[in-house]
Amino acid sequence: MIQHARFNLNDIAHEPSDEQLDALMEAVATEARKHAQTAREQLMIRLRAEITAVDSLLLTRA
Repeated sequence: MIQHARFNLNDIAHEPSDEQLDALMEAVATEARKHAQTAREQLMIRLRAEITAVDSLLLTRA
């Protein structure tokens, strides 16, 4: 990852450049995608476990 000069979004005297804001938005989007992927993977694990539990319950009743 490219290192950019640090900046403070609350500092109204020294506003970040467009490039810095673009880099920040891209970094935030990348992290959001990572978190979303992790959440999807965890959801699928839980769903598969639930489906397996229901399938085994139905098979024992048949």
